Amino acid sequence: MEDEVIGIVPNMKKSKMLGLSYDAFTLVATPDSTIFAKVTNDVMKQVVKESRDQAKAEGKGFMGQWGAQMKGAFRYAERYAAMSAQAALAENEANFAIPNAGIKSIKVKKKSSSDDDQIQNIWEINIQSNSGKLKFKTDFDPKDHFRQIYGDRVK
Repeated sequence: MEDEVIGIVPNMKKSKMLGLSYDAFTLVATPDSTIFAKVTNDVMKQVVKESRDQAKAEGKGFMGQWGAQMKGAFRYAERYAAMSAQAALAENEANFAIPNAGIKSIKVKKKSSSDDDQIQNIWEINIQSNSGKLKFKTDFDPKDHFRQIYGDRVK
């Protein structure tokens, strides 16, 4: 498996039990495979701690450290850019990979709902591969990210 990370798509939610709860994944793409790395509380705690510690080392006070923690929580996926694909895959037993050659298509569909005069957009992602179909949801449009990684297989 080629280890160079060529793309990262954070905050992909996979429904569990009747769609009432979900697991969050970060998609980590290499030239040969796509890894789905489960976001765990332990991972988030570690990223937040590292962000706070770095801010503290830079001499930032309480508010600076708190701000760094918040930014760190939103940038947790960036850490995969510095990891090997094997390390990302081995990080958690729930992580899994599929070969890019087996990805037939990726369909991204925008769904909108209205709640108390606010429109909420959710994007549904359907990945069709030789090993089956994977369905995710996210709250941002990932189509451009996917096109950069998978080209014309994205619809």
